[in-house]
This record gives sequence, C-alpha cells and structure tokens, in this order.
Amino acid sequence: MFIEHNPHSFLTGDYPFLLMVPVDASAGRFEAEIVFELHHEGVIGLPHGGVAMGLCLDAWRRFGHPLYPVDVSFKFGGSGISIGEKVSFAVERDPADNGMNLVARITKTGDKRPYLRAEIRPAGIIAEKGLVLPPPAGEPRKLPYYRNCFVCGHHRAVVGLQRRFRIHAYNGSTVITTPWGPDTDDVDRAQLFLIGKRELHPAVIISIFDENTGWAGFMATKGAGLTVRMEFTLLRPVGDSEKLLFVSRPAGIKGNPRSPRFFIAEGTVLSMIDPGNPEPVAYGRGEWIIMDQYTEQIKKNLLPVDDWEWIFWDN
Repeated sequence: MFIEHNPHSFLTGDYPFLLMVPVDASAGRFEAEIVFELHHEGVIGLPHGGVAMGLCLDAWRRFGHPLYPVDVSFKFGGSGISIGEKVSFAVERDPADNGMNLVARITKTGDKRPYLRAEIRPAGIIAEKGLVLPPPAGEPRKLPYYRNCFVCGHHRAVVGLQRRFRIHAYNGSTVITTPWGPDTDDVDRAQLFLIGKRELHPAVIISIFDENTGWAGFMATKGAGLTVRMEFTLLRPVGDSEKLLFVSRPAGIKGNPRSPRFFIAEGTVLSMIDPGNPEPVAYGRGEWIIMDQYTEQIKKNLLPVDDWEWIFWDN
C-alpha cells in the first residue's frame, strides 16, 4: 500500500484525533474525506492551521520517504475552511522528483484551489545554527490564551497542548517563547501526542511553532492574522520525554508600514537536553495575512478576561 497505517499516531492511528474516511488507496495515491471538529479549533470557528499541517506530516511519516532531515513548504489558499465543513485530503508522489517526494493537499468540497498544499522533500542546505534566545531584559510576560484552541486552549473538553506563550523584550524588539516538557504535566501530556512508541508527533512541533511564531508577528504589528505560507525544516525526530524551547521573532512586514497587509516571522525549536548548548531540531519562517476580524475576536475572547489591553498600549 502507498501509505501504511500507523497504530501509534495520535492523529490517525488506532484511536484517531482526526477521523478520516478513505475513498482511494492505490499504489501512488491516497485520498480520504475529513470533517474538522470543534476539538481541532484554533481561532474561534476555524481549524488550527497546525492540525492541517500536522496531518500532512503524518502522511509523510506513514509513507516513509524522504528521510530526515526534510524541508516542507506549506501554502494556504482557497476560500478557507470552517469547523464542520467537509474536505478532501489527498497525498501522492511528486512525479517531478522520481516519485520519492510527497505532495499533500487539503481541499474544501466545491473549491478548485486547495485550502492547504504541502511539498515534502529532502532538506537542502542545513542551517548551521538556529535562532537562539538572547539574554532577555527582565522577566518575560505571559500572553493571554483562547478557551478552546488546540494549542493554547486552557478550558477544552478534549485534551490539547495547553501552551502559554511569553514575550521577552530585547534591543527594542521582542522574542516570543514557550517551553515544552519542563514539568510532569507535559511529560504526561506527551504520551497523548505520539507518532511512535517513544516519539513526539511532528504535528505537535509544527502546531506550537506556528502559534509561537504567529505571536511574534502579531506583537510587532498589533494585528492578528492567518497563516498563508510556511517554510519549515525538521532536522530529526523528537523523543517523547525531550524538553523543548520554541523561540520566535518578527522578521518584517508587507504593505504600508502604518497598515501592513502581511507580517513575516521566524523561529527555531531547540532541544534543551543540554541547556548550556541548545540543539536546533526544527526551524522555519512564515507569512500571515492580517485580518481585522481576528484582531477584534482576540480582544473579545482571550483569557484571562481584560488581560489583553496592554498588548495594544503604545510603547
């Protein structure tokens, strides 16, 4: 079979977090129908982009090629997807690269352009070092969170990643961080988000990276947005008990500086096995389209209540 079943995957295994109904499984292609549900939510009413990107990475690992390290190009488009809408998920060999690389697409019923297209290929030139957190000035400040978001939700009916992001001031700019694995709650939580018996699912890594890096651009522009592009490199598998630090910073805008249309941000995922010598395990750079409706949604729905005003204060 083109794609093998992986019983250990939290996303698509024996007890799937995301239900799929296969409609085609041939020697060179796999297709299934999916409905994103409330426990896949990011901003209110929409599935988290990390879940969709993580599904593409899940298919890559089930296919088995290419091997680590890999470069992944994600591009979002189409008319968008809301919670409850049916989509098609298709994975096939890329004929332009001898059939060993993968192209994955998530397309809403009725759309011609995919909601998400992912190209997964062997990594090119590997960066010698990632973005290492500089010594921050003072203590970080915790950022607010959503009620039900897959990544930052703290009051979900279904288990989630339950991250709390932090902002550090540095040289007139900002750095956003969040740890994974420093306490026993994370150690226990990791066992619910595996892809192998002792391996953390890459959907966890891309989901936290997407939100951590999105916060970096948001804090620079004060405008919330949706991911439109992501270039992401995965260097190696991550162990289930491995401590990680996600580090991101703003990297520019597109459009009028007073009212930018897009923001750009970049970041690295660091293994903290040796805190004195953090090891990059993934890094990337993304672009987000700023949308006023989501900035207003943040103001009305982030928790703790009334703990978002300071974000919009003029420095």
